[in-house]
Amino acid sequence: MCGIIGILAKNKIGESSFDQLDIALDALKHRGPDSQDCKIHSNVAFGHVRLSIIDADDRSNQPFCDASGRYTLIFNGEIYNFKELRNDLEIKGVEFVTNSDTEVLLHLLIKEREKALPKLNGFFAFAFYDNQRDEILFARDRMGIKPLIIYEDGDKFILCSELNSLFHFDIDKTIDADALNHYLGLTYIPASHTIIEKAYKIKPGEYGIIREKSVVINTYTEVRRNPYAKLNYEDSVTELQKLMNSAVERRLISDVPLGCFLSGGVDSSVVATIAAKQKEKLDTFSIGFDHKYFDESGYARQVADKIGSNHHEFILTKKNFEDEFENFLEAIDEPFADSSAFATFLLAKETRKEVTVALSGDGADELFGGYNKHKALLKSEDYTPRDKILVKGASSVLGSFSNNRTSKWGQINRKVQKMNSGLKLDIEARYWHWCHFVSIEDVVNILKPEHYRTINWEGYMIQDVSDSLIADQHFVLANDMLKKVDLMSMANSLEVRTPFLDPNVVDFANSLPLAFKLGKNATKRILKDAYREELPEDVIDRPKKGFEIPLQEWLGDQISEILNSDKFSQEFIEEQGIFNYDGVRTLLKKVSNKSFGDRIYLVWSLLIFQHWWKKYMT
Repeated sequence: MCGIIGILAKNKIGESSFDQLDIALDALKHRGPDSQDCKIHSNVAFGHVRLSIIDADDRSNQPFCDASGRYTLIFNGEIYNFKELRNDLEIKGVEFVTNSDTEVLLHLLIKEREKALPKLNGFFAFAFYDNQRDEILFARDRMGIKPLIIYEDGDKFILCSELNSLFHFDIDKTIDADALNHYLGLTYIPASHTIIEKAYKIKPGEYGIIREKSVVINTYTEVRRNPYAKLNYEDSVTELQKLMNSAVERRLISDVPLGCFLSGGVDSSVVATIAAKQKEKLDTFSIGFDHKYFDESGYARQVADKIGSNHHEFILTKKNFEDEFENFLEAIDEPFADSSAFATFLLAKETRKEVTVALSGDGADELFGGYNKHKALLKSEDYTPRDKILVKGASSVLGSFSNNRTSKWGQINRKVQKMNSGLKLDIEARYWHWCHFVSIEDVVNILKPEHYRTINWEGYMIQDVSDSLIADQHFVLANDMLKKVDLMSMANSLEVRTPFLDPNVVDFANSLPLAFKLGKNATKRILKDAYREELPEDVIDRPKKGFEIPLQEWLGDQISEILNSDKFSQEFIEEQGIFNYDGVRTLLKKVSNKSFGDRIYLVWSLLIFQHWWKKYMT
């Protein structure tokens, strides 16, 4: 696991960027504390920081070159099937000098270029340079587990793992207004946008070639609905178990200590249960809260006891939030406001004290229909006019009561309000409406008119619930969930692996009928049935709860302090020229009066944005 930077200079001015390469690499040191190096050709410079996982010997450090010196690779990730690929290459006469997957990837790219990409089972972002052709090939894994960002202006191309390294170069910092509007509504910025206009994210499953001072980007694979597998339900359960066993087994290969996240939910419990059968003395890690409504650590302990793992539990308090908040903010490379990122940051920090690699349950919700919105979409398809009237009436009656995420009844009211507003829309608009954390009206009220944009969702056709699962895999999973885990784990030099996102598991899940996954009163049906006998009943059958923090309580008490901070002063906001000062003050006052609902998430987004702006833009 690593951080990468590549520069292709178009002219002498571009070559001057090479002078900043070392300091830009320093900004990625958290991603790779074990080694840092760079290699400069005439007009290309590659830099790399390494977290040693496979073949920790210095011989596998990067940038990695072939014996002739013609080819150079910088690579972030793991290739789980590298031993099979290596055997094939050895049959063809390739000789290896390391035991690393890096060297296997290098020689595979030398022989097959972009045609090699569909053969890779793993997660990765890399850049491969052929100095004879003066050509860079770069790519990102099919699910978007590892990030890859490109910046381009008239003098240079820069490839990098995190946006923060870009700010050490001479770049145009103009804000992307579309990205800003995405961020305020969703709490994250989807690919291909970044917050900077001239920088863009490579999408999952894309590759590109830079030659003759221009770049061409193509797709080598993408997740999609596959033809239905010709298996009945019972045989499908057996096949899923087989594929998950193999996926976990591949991800247990490591030359450094390895464990599992264990939240107490079904997904991480499945992964930990499988791993405990394949690895002796498995370490598991969970984070709980000193807040009854949010704490799920008891479920994690039940699973740990059942599988016999060496369990580590960390209880997160408001004091932890206050003590670690600034460190958390420093880990954010571009505005990113999924509030569960803070808990992920602390979980990664505690886990890294014991292991260097952790397996997680990410991806199962998007594959098997685990979110409340999936169940709501399915129900809403069959709603009669009478049902809609009843929901509207409930919304009206509950409208004056608490609407938040900090209590059972607050959640019920919030869901009723969401359902009522969604029923007024067609299924595609309903899906995007339910993806948003805050209302467009609230976003409009805090932005200056010239910075507001109407979001265009072209490229995502959602005609039924199965389409919404595919959209989640493209959109929510890659841009929110996986971004969060990569950013927060790598901030603590921890590698996280995701067995549910093994290509074979993904393709199989996307070939299953919706009825195998989702019912009106059941989510992730096939996954739960596959492991029902191995997990505690309480874990299998309990309602879905998101991995959230008690943001309303922890942040709500600090609103007056936020109101008086320099980042929300009239002078600061007017100098920015982005936000409407009166609108921001009105929002903060509503929240300080406890009239917040989901507006607290907009305040959280603003708080993170203002910190990011002050750090990078002033």
